[in-house]
Amino acid sequence: MKLNLYAYGVCDIGCKKPNNEDMVLLHDKMFRDGKLHLVFDAKKRLVFAVADGVGGLNKGEVASELVLTSLRDILEKIPGDLSNEELREVFNTYTSETHAKLNKDMGSTLVGLFIYNDKLFRFHAGDSRIYRLRRGELERLTVDHSLCESGGQKDAPSNIITNSIGGGASSFIEFAEIPFPFFNNDIYLLSSDGMHDLVSQEEITKVLSNSKNAAEKLVELAKKYGGKDNISVVIINIKEK
Repeated sequence: MKLNLYAYGVCDIGCKKPNNEDMVLLHDKMFRDGKLHLVFDAKKRLVFAVADGVGGLNKGEVASELVLTSLRDILEKIPGDLSNEELREVFNTYTSETHAKLNKDMGSTLVGLFIYNDKLFRFHAGDSRIYRLRRGELERLTVDHSLCESGGQKDAPSNIITNSIGGGASSFIEFAEIPFPFFNNDIYLLSSDGMHDLVSQEEITKVLSNSKNAAEKLVELAKKYGGKDNISVVIINIKEK
């Protein structure tokens, strides 16, 4: 079965912040304050990612751009025959080297998908997320690196994160292959917390299931509910050619 990936990205300043510290990567295209729609052959080596400059730290927009630029550059250069463990080491090396480039007062979350040798891998650091809609059921594929979720402190504010690239003494990236990754009409969603902190999973499911301009509509919903943070959404629709 031959598949195309229809990738839609929106990166919006939101309603409250003075500048946009989010950034989006669609394979080799990076942007903020805008939207982009691209079509890819699923057989290609592809990367899709969202980076969110850490709130409360300096120059979040610089951190998110550096995180995505370094990711794009390293993945363009790797050989085409790496094993899963070798690929994991590439991501670990990328994380440690990029973390070291950032000042201690600069940091960014990262979440993304990497297609490599007909496999799909997920990776993340922080509280940006990946969801998948398959046959009408929405599944979250990541657990936030936050006090509330991975830290087990259920009453902690959801925005207190325990991991980012930069912004602390150490950093790590969670990396894993997604089994059974490609089905016709699957939809993958990447988002910064400016969207999923405000829009419920029920609303996300409804928008992904019924909307042609789902990425824009999710951003509009987040802004309708106050838009307290920058908002980034990437939607990848999988379709048979």
